[in-house]
Amino acid sequence: MLELERILVQVNPDAEYRQIGIRSYGNGIFHRDPCLGSDLSKLKYFEVHPGRLVVSNIMAWEGAIAVSEEKEAGFVGSARFLSYRPIGKVDLRYLNYFFQSTAGKTLIKSVSTGTVTRNQTVSPKNFESAVVPLPDLAEQRRVGDKLDAAMDQIAQVKLLKEASAGLALQHADALFRSVERTAPLAQALRVDNQFTDVEPDSTYPVTGIYSFGRGLIKRPAIQGSATAYARFARIRAGQIVMSKLNAWEGALAVVGDDFDGTYVSPEYPVFSLIEGAIDGAYIEHLLAWPELWAKLTPRGSMVRRKRTTPATLLATEVPFPRLADQRRIAKQLTLARKVVEGGAAQLEQLAVLRRGLLSAAFSGQL
Repeated sequence: MLELERILVQVNPDAEYRQIGIRSYGNGIFHRDPCLGSDLSKLKYFEVHPGRLVVSNIMAWEGAIAVSEEKEAGFVGSARFLSYRPIGKVDLRYLNYFFQSTAGKTLIKSVSTGTVTRNQTVSPKNFESAVVPLPDLAEQRRVGDKLDAAMDQIAQVKLLKEASAGLALQHADALFRSVERTAPLAQALRVDNQFTDVEPDSTYPVTGIYSFGRGLIKRPAIQGSATAYARFARIRAGQIVMSKLNAWEGALAVVGDDFDGTYVSPEYPVFSLIEGAIDGAYIEHLLAWPELWAKLTPRGSMVRRKRTTPATLLATEVPFPRLADQRRIAKQLTLARKVVEGGAAQLEQLAVLRRGLLSAAFSGQL
């Protein structure tokens, strides 16, 4: 059915090479930027040819399997990729889709060594020992054609939703850049940490912050005896929380009602809005603006070990229009955000649809 194809590349340090990678969850092959042979890793490298089933031996269990196309001709893949050419009556599309299904992933895991969290790999011998239920070639092609058509439609919708999200970001950027008046955030925020001493026998629901403007994280409650911090700050709805370590990559957020009364460590300074100076919705959108994050980026070496202080945040100049204009801008951005959130929900539904189609295809229901 399949035959392993490994044509070794004699790497020339001065020659240019183009490598492939494979995305998980059936998202196909991608192309890495060209590089010199001297910049390749110490692994062995092999030629990639069109019309092959290419398997990531470390991420196959997560759907990192794909069929190579003409656009992959001339590329190379490291020893972490197994490349198989078809022999006999087999449609590679059918096999690829099967390995993206729940049944296929279960089969891959059964022939993999290690665990999901550590060194889960599939060797050529183990992969080739996997037994795949294979109908006749005509049925394989019928299923492949139907799934191709459905997946193409899903991919098109996904691209449109992602484009919509990109336009929303551009819209926000244009609105903020159009504001002529700027002022330091000290005119809008004040430090407002309400610290409480940590008691060993008390329980504390703690909160963290995602990077890239994705909001707060609910963490499991902990016993005071389980933390090295001597005190926590209790946060209230409407306040602003910042991660000292990751503010420069968007770890800032407005506290919502769901997080009211939870606690953060001293690594997360807390701020309150100065009444009458700033609109709550406006500051929420401003905190999600990548240009603000860029202004908080530490300079020099060892960036990831540097922290953004409350003083740095408060001294940062931001677009600061009149209150009425803040509300106008916030209203526009809130509408755009709702559209993006609706698109994200639809993408989740498409993911469910994709899983359902794969399940139907390999249970005789397609």
